[in-house]
Parts: sequence; structure tokens; C-alpha cells
Amino acid sequence: MTQEEQKTSTAGEQAQDSGSLVNELRTLGSQLEAVVRAFLQSNKAHTIQQELQNGVNELVQKLQNATTSEPVSEVSEKGKQLVEKAFENPAVTEAHATFVKGISALNEELRKIANTLAEDKHTTDNSKKEE
Repeated sequence: MTQEEQKTSTAGEQAQDSGSLVNELRTLGSQLEAVVRAFLQSNKAHTIQQELQNGVNELVQKLQNATTSEPVSEVSEKGKQLVEKAFENPAVTEAHATFVKGISALNEELRKIANTLAEDKHTTDNSKKEE
């Protein structure tokens, strides 16, 4: 085989490998999506969700109990004073605004994902009812 033929052959194999890689990545994405959807609809997901909810409720209760204690109230007041003083610095104010914007953007993306998942579940539920 000449050098030209080898280059052409190698280029063709690389193109096939790239196509194959793209196909494999696409398949991997589809498989991951299927696994996540199946998990979200499984009993295990509901069990984990319930356990998380119970844990969060317990944490909230403990935090509420802790905030009523006198030492916590004193620390809280000192913390508020410290925050007020920190916000007198323009750099802190700017960092705070940037942080809030970043969290807002993150929340918007998460909201989009949640809406997509909810729509997909609604579509899946409707198609099951039609069967």
C-alpha cells in the first residue's frame, strides 16, 4: 500500500471511529436517561424521597428548637451585626449580588429540568392510561 493509500485508509477509519464514538455517546446518553427515568419511577426512589423528607423535617425541627435558646440568640445577633458591617464594603456588596445572580441562574436551569421531567412523567402516565 502506498503512503497516499495508507493516509486515505487511516482517515476513513478515523471518520468511522468518530461516527462510532458519536453513536456510542448518543447511546450512552439515552441509556443514562432511561436509567434515571426508571429510578425516578421506582419504589426505591419513593422510599429515598420519603426518607429524605423525614430527615429534612427532623432537621428543621432541631433547627427551630436550637434558635430559641439564649446562646444561639446572642450569636445570631452578633452575626447580624457582622453582616451589616460587612455590607458597608462595596466589594462585599458586589460579591453578594454576583452570588445571588449565579444562584438565580442555577435555579432557573434546575426549574427547566424539573419541568421537563414533570412533562415527561405526565406524558408517560397518559400513555399508560391509553394502553
